[in-house]
Amino acid sequence: MIDALASAPHYSDHLSAVLNALPAGVRGSVMTTLPEKECACPTLVASYGDLKRAQNAGRSKVAIMEHGSGQSYGGRGISHGSYAGGRGREGASLFLHPGQHPAARDRKMYPGARVEVVGSPFLDTLPKREGTPDKTVAFTWHFNGAVCPETKTAYPVFFPEIVKLAGRYNLIGTAHPMLWNHGRTGSRIADRYRKYSIEPVESFTEICRRADVLIADNTSAMFAFAATGRPVVVLNAPWYSRKVDHGLRFWEASEVGVNCNDPAALGECVEEALADPPAQQAKREAALDLVYAYREGASQRAADVLMDWMQ
Repeated sequence: MIDALASAPHYSDHLSAVLNALPAGVRGSVMTTLPEKECACPTLVASYGDLKRAQNAGRSKVAIMEHGSGQSYGGRGISHGSYAGGRGREGASLFLHPGQHPAARDRKMYPGARVEVVGSPFLDTLPKREGTPDKTVAFTWHFNGAVCPETKTAYPVFFPEIVKLAGRYNLIGTAHPMLWNHGRTGSRIADRYRKYSIEPVESFTEICRRADVLIADNTSAMFAFAATGRPVVVLNAPWYSRKVDHGLRFWEASEVGVNCNDPAALGECVEEALADPPAQQAKREAALDLVYAYREGASQRAADVLMDWMQ
């Protein structure tokens, strides 16, 4: 029996797809906490924090699955455990990754562990656009991470320009789960959207059902959305340094969408993205190939690896 530990809903979204692909006889539950007792029960997690929680609860056989695109910040010499190749992940004996970039980092740091490239099971669950395209523009933000400048949100410089688009497009806004309910004054970002007559949509799955284009700064959501065959606008905040090379979003896969470096040019970038000419589509496909080794069947592929790992 394989259990999954998910302390947040966006981790559960990824893990559930894999559990559902397992044979019924070995399919456990997605739990938010684990009972504290020593146990060799196979446990699947999707975050560094949950890896540590599983260890602290006494689980000795743990697999960790990347819940995003596999972004890391090694270009600045950062080895935070939340990212592939980071320190403190030795509690996992199996690493499941969407592509070669994060897999190579974990292989180098943990040569004794099993590292497998399976794709992103989350992609198996995402819907394509439903209904008739009507210039519905979605946007999302990364939380204001403290790891390095590239983990900070682009919200301060780009949100005022998004507000100006409200009359031209049907705007729907979401945000990283760690930002969605956060606010120093207690005001949720959803309330801020409503203030400017922008519809807040918490669910990324709902974004995928409704949006024709996604505006995003630094988030795996841009790659997941693009993998459904739709255009993206990539926001480059002034503090994102071109002098560092983290890989993927920074910068080899950054052309997954139309890059917007100047907030004043956002409207033009949205129109360019919506046009989605063949050259732009080709760049998107090339970027997605860097992120995802496979774009279909990842849930079953991960389940097969887990079954083998259990034995």
